[in-house]
Amino acid sequence: MSLANWFVFGLTILFLAYFAYATPIIVMGVWRYKKRGFGEDPGEDWDPPNVSVLVPVKNEEKVIGRLLESLVRLEYPRENLEVIVVEDESVDRTLEICRGYSQRYPWIKVFHRDSSLGKGDALNYAFHQSKGEIIATFDADDIPEPLAVTKALRYFNNPETGAVHGYHRVLNLRESVVSRLAAYENFVYRLSNDGKYALRLFVTFSGSNTFFRRSALERVGLWDAKSLVEDAELSVRFARAHIATRLAPVECWQEMPAKVGSLFRQRIRWSGGNMLTGIKHWDAWRSMSLVKALDMQVLMMSPILAVLTFAAWLILGLGIVRVGLPLGTLLPLLSVMVVLNLVYVGSLLAAVFSSARNDVVSHLGLVVATYPYATLVSLANLAAMVLILRKGARLWLKTEKTGYVDEQIRPSSF
Repeated sequence: MSLANWFVFGLTILFLAYFAYATPIIVMGVWRYKKRGFGEDPGEDWDPPNVSVLVPVKNEEKVIGRLLESLVRLEYPRENLEVIVVEDESVDRTLEICRGYSQRYPWIKVFHRDSSLGKGDALNYAFHQSKGEIIATFDADDIPEPLAVTKALRYFNNPETGAVHGYHRVLNLRESVVSRLAAYENFVYRLSNDGKYALRLFVTFSGSNTFFRRSALERVGLWDAKSLVEDAELSVRFARAHIATRLAPVECWQEMPAKVGSLFRQRIRWSGGNMLTGIKHWDAWRSMSLVKALDMQVLMMSPILAVLTFAAWLILGLGIVRVGLPLGTLLPLLSVMVVLNLVYVGSLLAAVFSSARNDVVSHLGLVVATYPYATLVSLANLAAMVLILRKGARLWLKTEKTGYVDEQIRPSSF
């Protein structure tokens, strides 16, 4: 058998194994969502502990006022709440806006730094300025629901719970086709996380709308200042330390990338950071179950799988037009890819029929558009692999925020 035949055979086995691995996760996620929505059952309310909200910002004048206004509207006792804003080397009006809120609300504290060492370092700095027993994190483009803190705290009734994370809704669904496709992807990601929790697999924190017990953060050593994906890297260390985490129905609205360039840069950073995290924690199996460690590595190395998926479709496309390997040789690979895509499309249809109130036909048209979208993400993953070989952890690409908010969201959020 030729090298090309062996390569196709390897791809077939790989995607068959991935089908066997991923299908139970997404099916479990869909079943749980249909049954009770996202999140787990909380405990009861408890006496209000001191909560510190950490907000790292840099050049966020388009969105930071929106976040701070939503934090002002949090339904939580002010005597038990503080907001720590760390502003790093902004060249726009970010610092001015933050100081304006600090002057009006003394419990919002602003710290300016003349140099920027990344989000992880800013979070560590903010942590050392904070006093709360519970630490919450939000990004500059977030809008948490008013009851976000109250809802999250119910899960800390269990003394073993070290972290609680909610989920994100999309602020700018109607801004562009790119933002809508990213929203679909985000929904499938939420389904997958819910399924993973049920199956006791590895679930990563999101970069915001996450709540930590202070002692748990101190136990694992805070955030890795050198990581490109400080949230995912921290998740691995929580899992390795066997600190319990919970998924909660705490809603937070957030922007999705609205332009091709913004999406591309975001995914380069995510993909590069995930792969570096997987390499850093290659020995995770020593401190967590083998199944969970393998699941973690599948997630961290998923950019490689995305590139191989793109390669598989390219080979199949060439085979169909009688270029390269004959179609008969490619038939097993084609069968596996078709089945995988049926699961993928089924998950997207669940997203459409669960969230679309009207104009379902246009949503179904966008499901088809997810294929060029997936191609773009695969190319970003390939670019990340190349850049990591050249720059390693020095790779950094900031995602541009536009400040766009869908009209139907405004009345309930401001």
